[in-house]
Amino acid sequence: MSEKNIDIVEELLPRYCEGNVSAEEKEKVEKWIRQSEEHYKIARQIQLIYLASDTISVMDRINTDNALSKVDNRIFRSQLKALFIWGQRVAAILFIPLLVAYLLQVLIPEKQDIRMLEVRTNPGMTTSLTLPDGTKVNLNSESSLVYPESFEGELRSVRLEGEAFFEVVKNPEKRFVVTTPHNASVEVLGTSFNMEAFKWDSIVSTTLISGKVAFISNSGQVNMKPGEKLIYNIQTNRSDIYRTSGEAEISWKDGMIIFKKTPFEEALRMLTKRFNVDFVVSNNKYVKDFFTGSFTNHRLEQILDIFNASSGIKWRYIPSENKLDRKSKVEIY
Repeated sequence: MSEKNIDIVEELLPRYCEGNVSAEEKEKVEKWIRQSEEHYKIARQIQLIYLASDTISVMDRINTDNALSKVDNRIFRSQLKALFIWGQRVAAILFIPLLVAYLLQVLIPEKQDIRMLEVRTNPGMTTSLTLPDGTKVNLNSESSLVYPESFEGELRSVRLEGEAFFEVVKNPEKRFVVTTPHNASVEVLGTSFNMEAFKWDSIVSTTLISGKVAFISNSGQVNMKPGEKLIYNIQTNRSDIYRTSGEAEISWKDGMIIFKKTPFEEALRMLTKRFNVDFVVSNNKYVKDFFTGSFTNHRLEQILDIFNASSGIKWRYIPSENKLDRKSKVEIY
C-alpha cells in the first residue's frame, strides 16, 4: 500500500471520525473514500470503532447514584464502577490502534510481487513489442528491455540497454520513465522518441519526435522539444542538443540506414549496430568527413565500397584470433 494511503488511514481518518479536521483535510479524506469501495469499507470500520468508543464517554453522563442508593457500601461500589469504566477506556485506547493495524494488513491487500519480463534482440536483428499500458516499442539490434508484467502505482518504469524507439501512451497520472545503465533516464507522459544507451558506449542519446521529454543525468535535467537530439557524454558529463528531422535516427526500425550529413564517427556507430561489427580506425584523416545516402538491403561491403568511391576511405577485414568471437573486425586505414 502506498505511503499516501497509510498516512490517511493512520492519521487523518481517526481525526475525521472525531470531527477534528480542517476543511482541507476533510475534503482530502472524503475524496479518498470516494475513490473505491475498499476505501469506503475501511473508513466505515474505523467510524464504527469510534462510535463504540463514544458510548464509553456517554457512561460518564449517566447518573448512577440512584441505581446504587440502596446499596450500603456506596464508596466501594463507586470505586468499583470507576475502575470498570477506566478499564473500558484503557481497552478501547489499546483496541483502536490494533484494529487500525488489522485493517491495514488484512482488509487492504498487500501488493503482490510483480513479475519482470525481458526482451532481447540478437545481433543484426530488430523486434517490436507492446507494453502492458499499450506503449509500442521497437528494439534495435543487441538491445534489451526489462519491464513489469503490469504497471502499478504512479510510475511506469522500464530499463533499456541498447537502442529503442518508444511510442508512449499518454497517462498524466502515470509518468513513463526509461532508465539506462549509465545513470541517465528519460521521463515522459505521452510522446514518441528514440533512445540509445548501449552499455559498451560512452554516450547516451535521445531524439524527440513528438511530445515532451525530460532527459535526466548527472549533469542535471534538460527539457527537450520535438526535432531535438540530445547527446550526453558519460565521460565528460556534458549534454549537447542538436536540431534534427529524426529521419536518420529512427530509420533503423524500418530496416533502413539513412545518412544525412552524418559525421564519420556517427556513421561507423550506425554500421556497428546494424552489422554487428567492430571498427578499428588507424587513419584519422576521415574524422572530419560527412556522409549522405540511404541504404536498405545493402551489405556492409557494398556500403563501405560506396564510402571508398565518395571519400576515398580504405577498409579491410581483420582476421580474428579468437574463433569464438561473434563480431567481425574492420580496419579503416
